[in-house]
Amino acid sequence: MNRGLLLYVGLAVVVIAAVAGLILWPHGGGEADAEPHPTAQVTVATLQSETLQDVVSVFGVVQADAASSITVAAPKAAIVSRVFVRSGQTVASGEALVELANAPGSEQAYRQAADAVGFAQGDLARVQRLYEERLAASDQLATAKKTLADAQAALTTQQKQGAGQKLQVLRAPRAGIVTTISSAVGDHVAQDAPMLVLARADGAAVKLGLEPGGHFAVGQAVTLKPVFGGPPIASRIAMVGRAADQTTKTLDAIVPLNGATLPIGASVQGEVVTASHQGLVAPRGAVVFDETGAHVFVVVGDKAQRVFVSVGLDHGDAIEIKGPLSAGARVAVDGAYELQDGMPVKVRAK
Repeated sequence: MNRGLLLYVGLAVVVIAAVAGLILWPHGGGEADAEPHPTAQVTVATLQSETLQDVVSVFGVVQADAASSITVAAPKAAIVSRVFVRSGQTVASGEALVELANAPGSEQAYRQAADAVGFAQGDLARVQRLYEERLAASDQLATAKKTLADAQAALTTQQKQGAGQKLQVLRAPRAGIVTTISSAVGDHVAQDAPMLVLARADGAAVKLGLEPGGHFAVGQAVTLKPVFGGPPIASRIAMVGRAADQTTKTLDAIVPLNGATLPIGASVQGEVVTASHQGLVAPRGAVVFDETGAHVFVVVGDKAQRVFVSVGLDHGDAIEIKGPLSAGARVAVDGAYELQDGMPVKVRAK
């Protein structure tokens, strides 16, 4: 009987000890294995309140300024025998542009003008003799002189137009860029028909396409950036159209190149400053973009606090942010992408 009781008591002690061990083991092991929360190393920057420009980005093309372009026209009815230049070519003053051959009609008109001068000279000599013999009145002599003068003027005009020459070369009246060629070899052209357009090399401007309804005005600052590379060009809007283009539905704005030289037809991006406002600026590296949305980490004491923001205009190394923030707040920059909300941080020197 005593032996059975002792066995029963022994088993009970073992069970109680096992239960106590199960209860105490996780608690004791958790304390031993717990790791301290990691501390992130970051650099910080102070948010600044600055006057920021509202910039609208538009596109356009370099075109010849109509006010500084000239049209070279045919001086007479002629046939184009040679074209020496191509569209887009830069030419010097006096350089050959087009060679013309006489058209049948212009040759005939020149012969008629020359014949009229010969006839008028002969008639004046006849009337002069009669007048000296008192067989012609003074008004007859005056009429003969006027007829000769008119015939000579007509012949001079023909000669200035190149009549009487088998071939006539039209030359550039000034240095410039050939923007348009209207005639080809073999074409019959009438007198005063346009042959080509010559624009001044320093007279080009950019035509930008503006969205109707935007706050655009003459005098607004524009930074022109060639699409295919090159230094930016500072300028201002010289003209804003008030009629939308029927194809693009945009308003034309003319922006001078201010002495810069870009090819006619080159594509250009224009950044137009339409207004300015006060805003908070943060370094680009301080703004974290991930699946949760754009945010920054404000360093308060030794903790990082996540603050969601919306971003505004890009200013190169800095970016405008909007949110429950104020100027003077310190935000993490280097190391910001490794942070979590509430994470301990240690600020290191930049």
